Amino acid sequence: LLVLILQGIAFQIVAQSFPASWEGYWSGEVEIWGSGVQQGAFPMSLEIKPTDSLWTYIITYDHGRLPEPDIREYSLVILEDTLGHYAIDEHNSIVLDAYFMGGCLYSVFAGMGSQLQSRICRDGDELDYEITSFYEEPVRSSGDTVMGTDTIPPIDSHQVYNVMKASLSRKD
Repeated sequence: LLVLILQGIAFQIVAQSFPASWEGYWSGEVEIWGSGVQQGAFPMSLEIKPTDSLWTYIITYDHGRLPEPDIREYSLVILEDTLGHYAIDEHNSIVLDAYFMGGCLYSVFAGMGSQLQSRICRDGDELDYEITSFYEEPVRSSGDTVMGTDTIPPIDSHQVYNVMKASLSRKD
């Protein structure tokens, strides 16, 4: 019982430190991977700062394809901090649910034939940032059978076609 109580207290301490402990300006280089090879890299940053009731959450990609950097001004909203449930409001009618678990912020979403999983983890003075993109249609379906007395459920596999990853350092 004591272990469960201590785990609950530890979870609440970690949950309370996010997003406050992530506040600041983080930057680094994002690598773009596809078809098993690196296809490019460019500077990016993530700025997290508090406002009255939420946090600004600004991602900047400086990929050089536009005259100006691609700046994405979002808000990070606490929905239920004791459950680690947050939302990223894109201010365009899109709101992505996000979950803080084990020192990482996760979000999974789909649209326009793709699914994406975003994962940002704090590792000391760095944020490890990764977005994995995969097609919504499965590349393989397997299972869906009975083996002896076990009913095997149907399982779909999806093709990963793009990964963006970066190690961002605090620049405050």
